[in-house]
Amino acid sequence: MKLTEFFNQPIQISKRGQDTDDNKRADDLFWFIIDHDKLHKDYFHPVAKKIYHLHKNDQLDKEAMVKEFMPMVKKGCMEYYHHKQLTGKLGKIFHEELRKDMCERLFDHYKEDIIKDSYKIGR
Repeated sequence: MKLTEFFNQPIQISKRGQDTDDNKRADDLFWFIIDHDKLHKDYFHPVAKKIYHLHKNDQLDKEAMVKEFMPMVKKGCMEYYHHKQLTGKLGKIFHEELRKDMCERLFDHYKEDIIKDSYKIGR
């Protein structure tokens, strides 16, 4: 469906919850993962402990730690796929580049709080 009345140009509006914008889906996935308690318990806390200890010993390597978030992101993609009842291949909807970007985004989002020991999990 296209809406031209208000904007004088056709704008694509998604029907039935299907996102046409890959960035919107990535943002939704990001916040879905952040708000998912089980993902944090199973995946985030062990990675956060590693980040905390490596930073404390001045051995923190961003690339290596970003890769540590991949299992959490993969599980988050599957959970999001089922929660939103998406159709199509999981690998096409959440392609490798999107997953890598999501890992880096999660690392950047959490890094400062982990280093400050805001979560009290590094002890």
